[in-house]
Amino acid sequence: MDAAFKAGALETLLLDVPEAHLRLQPHDEADRIQVRGAVPGADADTARRLFDRKEISTHQSGDRLHVFGRRVSEGISDWRKRLSRPTAVRLDVFLPPSLDVTAQAFGGTVESSDLAGSVDLTAPGGSVCATGLTGPLRVRGSGGDLTVQDSTDAALTAQWAAGTVRLERLQNTSVTLQARSSPTTVEDLNGSADLSVHGAALTLRHLTGPCKAQVRGGALTYRGAPTENTILRAVGGALHTHLPHDHAAGLLLTGAQVALDDDFAFEGERTAHRIEGRLNGGGVAFEGRAVQGAAQCRALSGA
Repeated sequence: MDAAFKAGALETLLLDVPEAHLRLQPHDEADRIQVRGAVPGADADTARRLFDRKEISTHQSGDRLHVFGRRVSEGISDWRKRLSRPTAVRLDVFLPPSLDVTAQAFGGTVESSDLAGSVDLTAPGGSVCATGLTGPLRVRGSGGDLTVQDSTDAALTAQWAAGTVRLERLQNTSVTLQARSSPTTVEDLNGSADLSVHGAALTLRHLTGPCKAQVRGGALTYRGAPTENTILRAVGGALHTHLPHDHAAGLLLTGAQVALDDDFAFEGERTAHRIEGRLNGGGVAFEGRAVQGAAQCRALSGA
């Protein structure tokens, strides 16, 4: 498959190809869209038959271009065929960077890179990887990995389940995340964070900007030097925080047990379940609460 279109007055590209590997990337020509299909590891005849079975087609309606396909695996007999025959269709989609795009791949994989328009990616039972985006990004999916990295001036809204989540090197980017049974790491984020993780651990490293993070049924670990108000809450798990020994903050720490390293210059009140006061003279609010778990604030060492 190799189809080309003039972008012209198009404003949105919509893709819905189940069990496919979709790769979205900028076209060298600003007014052109190109869709190239392949079946890695298959000969020409096998690839042609698979494309025929998936019934991949395109349709333009007003300012929208649609790319459709259907599921191939539909039962036990078809599943047996998949054990010995290539079934993964890959679509390389080249588009103007500023074009809005919505892509869905049930049971597949979606990759997007270096796009500036609004991007909406859905992969139930699959994976998503987004790199170098500079516009709004919405992601939903489950079962595989979610990776978002190296984005600038973006806004990320994500819902993910039953897979690893990794968000890293995001500049001037706001992040809103809801994750279930998904071990999550957020690292090198410059921007606001509103994070909720259920049934897995959350690790935060080197965040710059306001942060609100909650974990239920897992540990929450924070490492860095907060520059704006930070609120952390762990329910049914431990809260581990690591700050530079000379970092100034207004500290509130509560939990079934609480601990603060002596390396910090601290003024305030301490009890068995609560520590509240000024670290190194006081600064932005740093609040950590552990419900039915221990809360610690340690002096940061290493990366």
